[in-house]
Amino acid sequence: MRALIFLFFLSFDISAQEQGDVNYGFTSLEKATERPEIVYHLDLSKQKLEFFPLGLEVFQNLKTLDLTKNKISLLPAEVGLLVSLEKLILAKNKIVILPPQIAKLKQLKVLELSRNDVKTIPQEIGGLIALERLDLWSNNVQEVNENIATLSNLKLLDLQGMLISDEMKKQIAAWLPTTQIEFSSGCACGF
Repeated sequence: MRALIFLFFLSFDISAQEQGDVNYGFTSLEKATERPEIVYHLDLSKQKLEFFPLGLEVFQNLKTLDLTKNKISLLPAEVGLLVSLEKLILAKNKIVILPPQIAKLKQLKVLELSRNDVKTIPQEIGGLIALERLDLWSNNVQEVNENIATLSNLKLLDLQGMLISDEMKKQIAAWLPTTQIEFSSGCACGF
């Protein structure tokens, strides 16, 4: 009976990534470091972190990293060491710039940066060859590098909640003709 109960609870904690793989999620960095080889998902949201946690490269199988609702203002170069990462969620932090090492995340499909203070989409964005969704909703983007045009897998670019000139909107749309781009409606405020 005890084994049956264990299997019942185990079925809610794991699911298959691929045949033969086990997919574990953790909400504690301390618990995750006990068995780094089985960490696929790490949710460190709402933990009042002021700095991006260093040493995450020990999680060689890490697919999802969620750092939502913290106080992180700087992404260190070490973010580029998370080469298996497919989903990086950094919403509701204080991030201003993306480091050049972000381009090393060749498996990254989702980059969630909503509600930060990102001002520039740098040229290194073009290195994210697998990127399908880039969410920059409610940032302060003033500059978009033309390398964004190399993101051939990008399906959704969310640029809502920002004042972006019509000229820049047209340029971004020309660079990404097959991407769904979400802009905020223009303002006829008379400024």
